[in-house]
Amino acid sequence: MTLSALLVTNLVRLKQDPPASAAELTQEMAKASEQASDLGNDIQALSHRLHSSKLEYLCLAGASASLCRELSDRHIMQIDFHCEYVPKDLPQETSLCLFRVLQESVQNAIKHSGSSHFEVSLSGGLDEIQLTVSDSGIGFDPEEAMKGRGIGLASMNERLKLVNGDLSIDSQVQRGTTIHVHVPLSPGMKSVGTPG
Repeated sequence: MTLSALLVTNLVRLKQDPPASAAELTQEMAKASEQASDLGNDIQALSHRLHSSKLEYLCLAGASASLCRELSDRHIMQIDFHCEYVPKDLPQETSLCLFRVLQESVQNAIKHSGSSHFEVSLSGGLDEIQLTVSDSGIGFDPEEAMKGRGIGLASMNERLKLVNGDLSIDSQVQRGTTIHVHVPLSPGMKSVGTPG
């Protein structure tokens, strides 16, 4: 389901089966409003980074390191970034996908985890690139989150499908969360060592 379809589906459901009380209606409208706001922010962020100059000039590794520094400074928290063996000549769609998933993952962690320390790892292997974002925060139920009001996880999954990637989430209440992303590399693409 696309991001806009999710919002439309919820609004149609609300219209066809309105809540019994005013309080429930207010709550449902607040959810729809937040979904619309999230969608608008997501579209704006995507348009601003569709041809990210950072990705063009710094490649994925450099742009990701820069993003982590910027978010760390802006939110006054610690983001440890480690990178190794990431090819500099990744296809643009793969670089953009991984960059946007990294951005979404870290921003979600900052917003919801309650933690002030995060670890980000970007590494290349023989046939794939792995991205890991970890925190030691409050954790959550991934299945419930996918069914919930937010569109962040759905957005990441949609992006990864476009490059044959996959996402898994390891999260436990009060024990933190780790997002694992795997994106296959094209045959013959060589991983190049990049200082972490």
